[in-house]
Amino acid sequence: MSNKTLRIIFILSVVCAILTIATQFFLIKKAYELEKTTFNTHVTIALKNVAVHLLKMNNNFSQVDSIVSQVEDNFYTVRVNDKIDSTVLETLLKRELNTQQIKIDFEILVYDCESENVKFRKYISLNKTEENSDIIPAKFPKNLKENNYFAVHFPHLDTFLNKEMITWGFSSLVLFLFLVILAYAIFTIFRQKRLSEIQKDFVNNMTHEFKTPLATIKISSEVLKNPNIINNPERLLNYATIISNETEHLTHQVERVLQMAKSGRDVISLNKEWVELQPMLEEIIDKTYKPLIRSRGGDIKVQMLCNSIHFEVDKLHLKNVIGNLLDNAVKYCKNKPSILITCNEEKDIISISIKDNGIGISKENLPHVFDRFYRIPTGNLHDVKGFGLGLNYVRLICKQHGGDIKVSSEVEKGSEFCIFIPKKFKR
Repeated sequence: MSNKTLRIIFILSVVCAILTIATQFFLIKKAYELEKTTFNTHVTIALKNVAVHLLKMNNNFSQVDSIVSQVEDNFYTVRVNDKIDSTVLETLLKRELNTQQIKIDFEILVYDCESENVKFRKYISLNKTEENSDIIPAKFPKNLKENNYFAVHFPHLDTFLNKEMITWGFSSLVLFLFLVILAYAIFTIFRQKRLSEIQKDFVNNMTHEFKTPLATIKISSEVLKNPNIINNPERLLNYATIISNETEHLTHQVERVLQMAKSGRDVISLNKEWVELQPMLEEIIDKTYKPLIRSRGGDIKVQMLCNSIHFEVDKLHLKNVIGNLLDNAVKYCKNKPSILITCNEEKDIISISIKDNGIGISKENLPHVFDRFYRIPTGNLHDVKGFGLGLNYVRLICKQHGGDIKVSSEVEKGSEFCIFIPKKFKR
């Protein structure tokens, strides 16, 4: 699957998810408003019926249209303009609200226009064990003094409506789980795509890494098959040395791959010993890198900010770490390599900085340089060999020593890798 197709799938998935969420919120809002409207309609019908019964009991057959007013979402008044028996009112309200499927606690208030006071107030709980001490009494409106009227207050209206919306809540939960699964699926697709690209790049790099020495060994062995070469000992020794060097190079590469495979759980057994830093650096530089760098017209310098730095490390692995960083400093330099190694000790932390003048690393690639098998994309060019294992190994060894590694870089201006390792290994 191409990157373009994946991008289209990702964009469409995000758009669909946004539209789905927006639609769900819109429908929930509409459903909530509908529940409120339905509740208001049923309450209005119930209160009208109560008013009719009260008036008939008083032989009053007045019109009852528009006598129910909704003062607030949870507060209704009914203008009766006649005597109101509170006991009968309570019974009628329970019956009519139950008929309209309004099963919710409510508060009754009866207002007397002659005394201009609330002469009756009672909280009706459907749950007999429920306390009503936490109910805030409703305030009676004072704009209908010419009438006797009663009011019904629903203090738990929001809770009631939310219970009615439980189906929508369940559907929203299902939708949320679906979106989470979709996001995970998309993440997995992109991750597998990246792993596939890394694997392909690793195979290509390994092929190029092994092809050259194998070709050199093959050519050298063909030359050694010539019986007459025994008469030319110098030439014989030269080709035998070539085969030996290339074989050692291949062995080193195979061991590096196997070593990283064994460290798949990010655990490497370390053999700690006290090491003096400067002689170890000189051994690495003089033996391998100084001749190589000078052959390209470059230079390498070591700057010791503290004298006689000793620390407890695995010498073999630490030499490999420094060797990997120096390898990269040389390989990723187009011109004459110039490398500065700065060593310091501060608060029992040893720092080793390796700064080069290479091609540098872009900001988008910088966070990934320590990932396993990751190599900076160069298209189909393989002018710089490697498996993308070196820096991952470097970070792993630093972590195993209880330290860390930091990198700063700028394109075309070089990179600086700084290793931080505790002076004494913490067990």
